[in-house]
Amino acid sequence: MGIRELSYELRLLRCTLTAAVQHSPPLPLDQKPDELDESRFAEENSGDCRDFTGEEEFNDSIGYLVEQIEAGEYRRALSSKAALSFFRALSRKDKIGNETTSEFYGALTSRINAFVADGGTLKPEDDSGAREILAMAVGVATLFSFLQANLTGPQVDWPAFPAEVVCMGGNASDSDAWARQQLMIDGCDLIGKFAIPQYLLLANHLLVGTKGSHAMNSRSWWTCRTLLTQQRVLAERSSSLRSLLLTSSATMLTQFGSPEAVREHGWTQQLLAGEARVLAAAAQLEAGLIEHVYGHNETARQCFEHAENICGLELSLTGSLGFRTIYQVDAKAQMVLVAKSNNRADDKIDSWTGVPKAGCSEFSEKSEILLAPRLVEDVQGPANSMEMKVADSGPHALSTIEQAIVLAKCLDVKKNSPDDELRSWQMAPFIEAVDAQRQSHPMVVRALCQLLRIRFERLRSRTRERAFLMMENLVEERRKGTENVALRLCYTFCILFPTMPALLKEHAEMMVSCGLVGEAMHIFEELELWDNLIDCYCLLGKKAAASDLINQRLQLCPNDPRLWCSLGDVTLDDELYKKAWEVSGHHFARAQRSLARMAYNRGDYVKSMEHWNLALALNPLHPDGWFALGSASLKARELDSAINAFTRSVQLNPENGESWNNLAALNMHKKKSKEAFVAFREALKFKRNSWQMWENFAEVAVDISSFGQAVMALHKVLDLSQEKRVSIGILTRLVEEIESQKGTLACLASSPDFFNHSSTQNRDTTTLDLPGTQESPDSATGEMVLAVPEAVTVPAMEPKETQTLLEPVGKLLARVVRSGEGGGDAWGLQARWHHANGDLIMCKEAALKQVRAYQGSSWQRNEEKFEQFVKASIQLCKAYMDVAQLGSDGKRELSAAQMHLRNTLKLGEQFSGSAGYKALDTCLKEVQRRMEDHLTQGTTG
Repeated sequence: MGIRELSYELRLLRCTLTAAVQHSPPLPLDQKPDELDESRFAEENSGDCRDFTGEEEFNDSIGYLVEQIEAGEYRRALSSKAALSFFRALSRKDKIGNETTSEFYGALTSRINAFVADGGTLKPEDDSGAREILAMAVGVATLFSFLQANLTGPQVDWPAFPAEVVCMGGNASDSDAWARQQLMIDGCDLIGKFAIPQYLLLANHLLVGTKGSHAMNSRSWWTCRTLLTQQRVLAERSSSLRSLLLTSSATMLTQFGSPEAVREHGWTQQLLAGEARVLAAAAQLEAGLIEHVYGHNETARQCFEHAENICGLELSLTGSLGFRTIYQVDAKAQMVLVAKSNNRADDKIDSWTGVPKAGCSEFSEKSEILLAPRLVEDVQGPANSMEMKVADSGPHALSTIEQAIVLAKCLDVKKNSPDDELRSWQMAPFIEAVDAQRQSHPMVVRALCQLLRIRFERLRSRTRERAFLMMENLVEERRKGTENVALRLCYTFCILFPTMPALLKEHAEMMVSCGLVGEAMHIFEELELWDNLIDCYCLLGKKAAASDLINQRLQLCPNDPRLWCSLGDVTLDDELYKKAWEVSGHHFARAQRSLARMAYNRGDYVKSMEHWNLALALNPLHPDGWFALGSASLKARELDSAINAFTRSVQLNPENGESWNNLAALNMHKKKSKEAFVAFREALKFKRNSWQMWENFAEVAVDISSFGQAVMALHKVLDLSQEKRVSIGILTRLVEEIESQKGTLACLASSPDFFNHSSTQNRDTTTLDLPGTQESPDSATGEMVLAVPEAVTVPAMEPKETQTLLEPVGKLLARVVRSGEGGGDAWGLQARWHHANGDLIMCKEAALKQVRAYQGSSWQRNEEKFEQFVKASIQLCKAYMDVAQLGSDGKRELSAAQMHLRNTLKLGEQFSGSAGYKALDTCLKEVQRRMEDHLTQGTTG
């Protein structure tokens, strides 16, 4: 590939990252902006347009096309001579004006590949490298056009798609409807109504499906960007797009994941200072966002960290005194992000840090809550007193790519933190750090930072009104605004700002929460979000009106499965969902989900499972669907199917604490304690206020010998139950472990190798090597194993560690007996603990309290309670005998034991044939024998 083509390829990448945008040449004085190249287009479409007469003219026309893309003039780019000749080359002359949309797109990929190979009607025929860069440039222009119309703005009236005019000449609205259906792959619905969907469809053919004769360096990168854009227009995650994206992302990182890799593409002489570093960081950042979208949190974090390291950026959270409100008198500790950057001023690609930022100060003036904490610093006063003053040192200037990395780290914090109020405060320092930058790109700070702040502040009553006003301003800015189109596009692929329909939907939902239902309904109807619209009608008590509206739409669009499903939601009629399934050609997963929920509500759990399996066969990346299938399987007593479903659910959404809990409970039921332990640990990250879950976690922790975790969990049970819940069974197993280890210690103490055996260097460990959450099994096999985020290492207990376990168990037992909820069982366990600890006096006192606790339990009339009392009595008498060996007061201890045993035997004569009664008698004989020995020793002495 020639130097010129390599230059074009680099310029196309550069215009998405650098703000040094070129401006297009001025329009002719007699030509209006809305008439861009229409005269040229009409001339070339008339059939008299000549092909390029030479290589120089051909390359010049490509250069003009690239210039228009750099300037943000995407409409002009697509109506340029090069673009129109390219579209004409893709169409059959005998089909112009008669070829249907499906016929054109069905043959489009093969025609593009043929064009790249032989040039079609274009000359020169031997310059396949130039033809390939032309196809890529047209694909980039169509992708950018779609993004301007549906993401970056400003919104304008877009003309009929050039390919449609050249090749079909049909109805644009019908073709758009067809294109929307093509974008809805794997049974996934669109998130709303998008403008010019054909542009995205054509970009997919040009940038993803084309296989040129010359390998374009950046093709994998543009493939990732196009596919991720298609994923972002869907309301659900697509498994087909996921597979393609992960493959393309791996290739992209191989080619661009480091500055060294970027320099190997023949661009050394053309790269600006620092450009290789920015390109590599952007590649890592975009790859991380792909992993983030599909819930691969650990891999996403690694990509973000690689980007951080490439830029030499150091981020750390710290505390600093400051003020959060305008009326606050005393400074309080505030969480602050400290960002240290090694960016150099001579980096041409990113030294321009954007336009001066207007920020949100206009909204801050209307609220007593500051947008960011006003930090203070300590200074030494003249009289050795400490004064406080507002810190006047500005934030460290971050380049645009570094600001994008900070925002990506903010998303990582959100993904890896429990869904509670604290999570928003953990994200706030990242938002405030970027928002504090004096200059930045519109899409990086003005839009995304403001949106993240809105999502944070709308949850707080004191800032909800400000959040609503900020959202209105943000929507208006995206729709209109004054920034240059090319400037809006910069770094758009390095952040996850929602598409316009998604943003409008979020705005409308805020309106509903504020009681502005009528205004929200207009937005939902504009976006064709029928489910949300029906919810609004239901809030207003107008279900009949909702039904009438849907029926009116069905008269216009009788084959729209979304409308049939929405009508089914209103009437609760299964037949309407079946109709939606039929008109979609059995490709609309939402219809099967609705049928599954209807069957579940009727109690037909087996039928519900069948419907869920059909829906998930279309789109397996639906975590709520797997959870619902697991719930139906539980009701149907299909435990293996339930385990499989809940495992899939947590793989797709690791934040679903309910799925983790159900998965843990099922593994616990199947005696798979190791798997249950991992699942409970994940569940407790999101459901920390359930004492039942903590108790189950303690039980499986004991099963796998993770005793420290068990003790911690039992403390949480006491905290959450106000010390009303005590698990004697788990406490018993902890005490038994201490007694067992004490016995092992006594046996090993005489061994000459004891101390070497206890060395921490020879620790025996058991490692559970379980699959990670990102591993998704082949859907054809249906086999599934528990997915966990990391391997679990469970250390084996050693004699040396017994003392480490002894103390925390003792504190736990002391807390239990103080609560009074454990009764005699708790005192008995504490007696055994004191015995293991070598404190025989305290052992005797605890055992005596255990016997007293059982005195009023009517043990004389119940054999089961009698056996319980016998065990406590024998433990008490053994404690008496142990204490008797300590000193000269042994006779009194043995006498007390003898008296207690005689009384117990007398009161329990009705159980004289039981094993417990015989054990009491044996214990009495042992006490009497010891008394005789004690008297004999006393006489001899």
